[in-house]
Amino acid sequence: MRSNMLRRGSRRGGLVALLLAGLACALPLPVAQADDAAVRAAALEYAEAWLTGDEARMARVLHPEVQKRRVLRDLRSGAEQLHVQDIDALLHATRAGVGTAEVDGALSVRVAVLDRHGDMAVARVVSPLYVDYLQLVRWRDHWVVLSVTWGTLAGAGEAD
Repeated sequence: MRSNMLRRGSRRGGLVALLLAGLACALPLPVAQADDAAVRAAALEYAEAWLTGDEARMARVLHPEVQKRRVLRDLRSGAEQLHVQDIDALLHATRAGVGTAEVDGALSVRVAVLDRHGDMAVARVVSPLYVDYLQLVRWRDHWVVLSVTWGTLAGAGEAD
């Protein structure tokens, strides 16, 4: 008799746990979709600001402590150097139109949100010449770029 009560109790407990797990998964879905859309929008804003030379747009999407990094290799010696830009350098390059020289015709930018957890996310941005991996954070209620690691696409002067 005791074993029947335990089985019934464990079935009820299992059913309750299953229902709670289902609710936990179902409830945040609209929030998750909204966050993914906001991350994608911030990544696209970053790329379009660079490619159009729009410093104001760029400033809105960058965290104040942003760092943009790329490993540069000397073709003759093979020596490697880490090139780092902070927010001031990135805004100056945007204002100077460094990214606009590469734009030929309509903007073609693809964004993929690779992962998101809570207030942090990773996105991949592919534009006509560049691949950027962005780390984004929710900062003061909107998504901003905290870190960028980038390179050029194959056929744009360097191997992929």
